[in-house]
Amino acid sequence: MKFLIITNCKHKVSRDFIGYLKSKKINFDYIDTNKKKKINISKKYDYLISFLNPKYINKRVRSNIRLNSFNFHPGPPEYPGFGCYNFALLDEVNFYGSTIHLMNEKYDSGQIINVKKFKISREKINLEKLIKLTHNNIFKQAKKFVEDIIKKKINGNNKLRWKKKPYTKKEFELAREIKLYDSKKNILKKLKAFTYKGYESVYINLKGIKFEFQTK
Repeated sequence: MKFLIITNCKHKVSRDFIGYLKSKKINFDYIDTNKKKKINISKKYDYLISFLNPKYINKRVRSNIRLNSFNFHPGPPEYPGFGCYNFALLDEVNFYGSTIHLMNEKYDSGQIINVKKFKISREKINLEKLIKLTHNNIFKQAKKFVEDIIKKKINGNNKLRWKKKPYTKKEFELAREIKLYDSKKNILKKLKAFTYKGYESVYINLKGIKFEFQTK
């Protein structure tokens, strides 16, 4: 049994996952999408695991997978697609989580295999904390999932469904804009939901000129 792991090793949790697989002497190769512009493979694998990987994996790549291709999405079924953390913070949810699903031609729409949720305090949470909690959650979920694959205990849960169509980049852009008529409460909510070092934050559009908030 051989795995192909496609992940972004810019994330510490991705490096931890690779380290875990090595420590368990699991037969795998991996592709670091932080260093690869395109994903191409020539060898055959039994399973593909896309772990915190933002890049699209096309049908040609998946055709080299003998059994199944799984994506680990850093959000629960209520938040598929782009900006899952951000939209959850805007909604001031009490629970969040991560989802394992089969891959198909569309983002975050394949059959859900497993969901692992955790409770959060909407008063104390911010984007940085939510990302950290989610990475810890998805790492535990991934370790258990790989063990289950090896033991042949993987079964889909037909009761689990995506709750909406995947959020798009366009929806993300609209959500992070601060309007001149926004209340103080909404402005603070957007700042909490979109402020993270090195990532896109809120912005104001004045007469076609975009003024973007940046953190150092």
